[in-house]
Amino acid sequence: AAAAAAGWPRRLGAGRPPDRSCREPGPAPREPAAMDVVINQIHTLSTKNDSDLKKLKDFLRHEQETLKANANQIDQALQMLDPAVNTLGVAFLLAAQLSAGGSRPASTSPAAAAAGAAAAAGASTGAAPATPSAVADQRQTFAYVGAFLRAADEQQVKKGSVPVNTVCKCYAQMAIDEGRQAMLRSLGPLQCALEKLRPNAETLTPVHAEFLRVCLHAKAYHLGSRVLQQPIFDISLSSSNCTQMTPQSFLCYFYYGAMVHIGMKEYSAAMRLLLVVLTCPASCLSTIQADAYKKYVLVSLKVHGELQALPVYASHIVQRYAKIPSYALDVAEAFKQGDAAALQRVIEEKASAIEADSNMGLAKQVAASLQRHKLQTLTKTYLTLSLGEIAREIGFEEAETRKVEDLLFSMISDGEINARIDQSTGNVSFEDDIDDMDVGMVSKMQGKLQNILGLAQRIASFEQEVVSSEAYIRKTAALEGGAAGAVPALGGYDFMDM
Repeated sequence: AAAAAAGWPRRLGAGRPPDRSCREPGPAPREPAAMDVVINQIHTLSTKNDSDLKKLKDFLRHEQETLKANANQIDQALQMLDPAVNTLGVAFLLAAQLSAGGSRPASTSPAAAAAGAAAAAGASTGAAPATPSAVADQRQTFAYVGAFLRAADEQQVKKGSVPVNTVCKCYAQMAIDEGRQAMLRSLGPLQCALEKLRPNAETLTPVHAEFLRVCLHAKAYHLGSRVLQQPIFDISLSSSNCTQMTPQSFLCYFYYGAMVHIGMKEYSAAMRLLLVVLTCPASCLSTIQADAYKKYVLVSLKVHGELQALPVYASHIVQRYAKIPSYALDVAEAFKQGDAAALQRVIEEKASAIEADSNMGLAKQVAASLQRHKLQTLTKTYLTLSLGEIAREIGFEEAETRKVEDLLFSMISDGEINARIDQSTGNVSFEDDIDDMDVGMVSKMQGKLQNILGLAQRIASFEQEVVSSEAYIRKTAALEGGAAGAVPALGGYDFMDM
């Protein structure tokens, strides 16, 4: 076969008749001839012509039940196809084979997505989804899918976004099941897939979330961070444009992204992504949002030394959940009191719940940051203090001046405070921050201003697109029109100010 000659991973079943020894007597549900028809159609319609690809896509969608009924013949059928030329057909065949066993990728539901993210942070989430029964050899299938995603034709990938997304989700789960080495090998093909699926670099696809999920499980945070550096401005939902974007996929991307930033110790960036999850419009609470709020509380304490209130535009569902008693709020209250011993007791008492959410490491970091925040508070009140006085104020023994010195050196080197230690007297002088507008700082500010201006232009363009759309004009006319002589309901109010 052409695929085998090109060096593709060999698939089981090639050249062997399907095993019918386990079938019950009676007429077979499908004859091999049905698969022959499918293969012939794939060969005939796999062209560069959009019309042919549309016909092939419609045909394969209509034949999905046929493909699932003949899933045990798909290995053999794939040997007759070239993944680079017959990308659309291969995607449908693989999607049918991988879903024929009834298993489902972990990230297709909010609860499972949150559980998968917790596992990435070190928690046990129970048994992994079973390998579909139609896959004879998972490792060979894993190798084949990886090579397919790398070689797939971009035009056909966009046409077959639904089966390609299904293949990517199953592929990501296969990688997680196989272990860290398989996960690291899968990241290249998954990145190729997301780059081919998206119409531009600023559009989010479901594969983005799968890529980050694998990065979390593999603890390859630096690779996930590269994807997160690309700003996202679009989540196109049209059927011809990389879809299958669901609320779960959207929430998972930003939730996993926050966890990647936590793994990289970039806590401020993690807070921003958690806020995206928590401010997503909702009519009911998602498990992902519930878990994100607990992490938001802990990260907020570490970054700001206090619990930051949610924005007013967060949905009332999330606002209500934020008031429900939980270990996160207990930790926040103990942190607010400034008693390190009390904070440690709360963490120990709530250990089982914290560990269940895989937040113990984060909780310990919050406890460790309490002294740092208390020391930062001292810099706003005092100009000079002795090491012994600082030790007493932040909860150390007065004799533990060495610990205080180490903490001061760490905070000064990290730029958290500006202070000078007099070794001869043992006094610490706190100084005001000095903003040196050097060339680097000026360049950084100019870059930030350019980003702000660019974002403002995007918003203005989007507003113009909305107010000039037929749907917007029709709705505003209905609101303002009414009966003859009626006073306009909303006057000249600009809807974009809402």
